[in-house]
Amino acid sequence: MTSTEQGRHKYDQLADKYEEIFPYVADVGRLLVDHARPAAGARVLDVGAGRGAVARAALAAGCDVTAVDASAGMVARMAMDFPDIVARQMDAGGLDFPDGSFDLVTAGFVMQVLPDPDVALAEFRRVLAPGGTLALSLEKQTVGRLRWLFELAGEFFGVPVPGDDEESSGAMTSRRLNALIEQAGFTDLATDSVEMPVPLAGPEALWDWLRPRGLTDAVGRLPAEQAEQFHIRFLAGAEHMRTAGGISLDFRATLHVASRP
Repeated sequence: MTSTEQGRHKYDQLADKYEEIFPYVADVGRLLVDHARPAAGARVLDVGAGRGAVARAALAAGCDVTAVDASAGMVARMAMDFPDIVARQMDAGGLDFPDGSFDLVTAGFVMQVLPDPDVALAEFRRVLAPGGTLALSLEKQTVGRLRWLFELAGEFFGVPVPGDDEESSGAMTSRRLNALIEQAGFTDLATDSVEMPVPLAGPEALWDWLRPRGLTDAVGRLPAEQAEQFHIRFLAGAEHMRTAGGISLDFRATLHVASRP
């Protein structure tokens, strides 16, 4: 399996606000399609499509687009918003399409959440026609100037503080993904980097941005006195960040494009 019931439930809950919480996905979706350069009329399959950030970019490029996601809520919202996209609920590791059905397979910010990415890549290769293109985007895990926040979370919630060495973090990395792509039999692999900082106005804006991303639940599990202390120290750390160069979420991603022989 490449998705879990817990994961599907999580994305069902996020369906109506996913792109408001993660505003950069639409921009990266357009960049991914630009890098893949599909011809007008190309048969495109977007896997883990979410609300359709990549799928609608392919549709705007004149492609014939099918989009699948494990979350029923995401599929329902995408079908409602973009009726010209064929939207189906489906797991990345078990694509219900014949061999060689598509000219381009895309997956935006999907590989890092799959427990079995190699299984998914084998399916992507199977449903691609010979000479077809694979295009993936991967969120790059960084700590950067938010180290103070990771350390604060480590103190209050007991979560490990990530190191600066991405390779040792256990998360999917660009290098590991490239190795998996090549092991799956793809060729002509090219990788590019994307940097898209998200500036925020002040400490409260950072707090509000993090609330739907798990902060509310985490703080809500603390005793009242600890929750208040966390909030006070959070605002102090964010204010220091603001005066030391501004509060910015340094979002980064890599784009991976390869060919199916």
